[in-house]
Amino acid sequence: MRAAHAYRVLSPVASEDPALTPEGCRRAARCRACTVRQNALFVNLTHDELDAIAWKVPEETIPAGETLYRSGDQPGMIFILRSGLIKLETYLSDGSYRIVRLARRSDLLGLERLLDSPCDHTAIALADTEVCKVSLEVVRQVMAHQPWLSTQMIRHWHQALQQADGWLAQYSLGAGRQRVARFLVDLHDLSGDEQGRITIPSRDDVGAILGITKETASRLIADFHRTGLLTKIDQQRATIQRTALAGIAEGE
Repeated sequence: MRAAHAYRVLSPVASEDPALTPEGCRRAARCRACTVRQNALFVNLTHDELDAIAWKVPEETIPAGETLYRSGDQPGMIFILRSGLIKLETYLSDGSYRIVRLARRSDLLGLERLLDSPCDHTAIALADTEVCKVSLEVVRQVMAHQPWLSTQMIRHWHQALQQADGWLAQYSLGAGRQRVARFLVDLHDLSGDEQGRITIPSRDDVGAILGITKETASRLIADFHRTGLLTKIDQQRATIQRTALAGIAEGE
């Protein structure tokens, strides 16, 4: 499909093509303008190639606290995070859970579906999160004509493994105060907005990430708030003194 077609005035005949409906044109314009695409799945597609598949890629907002998918689910798609924050949970035999990593803007979720495997984790929005839903059919279609996409997929998978390994290494070391400080700094660097505001997970979630009790997590966050290292904006959002917390994280 020629790129210009996506923006032409629609005639009754043209509108029979879903790529040329108002919704198809809106999605094409969205994908062309998307800054996430530079770090996500279809970075190397030309505008013509992007327009040819954009109409097949809907987006959805997942409200904070809602589940995107559950462990064992088999959605026919993978997900690109456009904004927000998603926690990936795994459940233990004793009924408790651990959060294995946080997914942020431009991350891909559900890559295991390309192997026809069910989802490994449960994905829950920590903040209002926008995702693009790319069907497995579309991914495989592009992979068949663009061999570089296989390398791109491996790169994303490797990044996810690195993040998970990093969590195991850095969040299992040091006293609870160091772990919480390190986590707040990471939240700032991973998902802070232009004003440096972060979304702090529930105390249960902080405990599940760091391997400490929720009571310890609550006490330490309260300590940081009392000493001015963390300033609450509302129940979930806050700003932090990054330099000072980074020093605590390093044991200074």
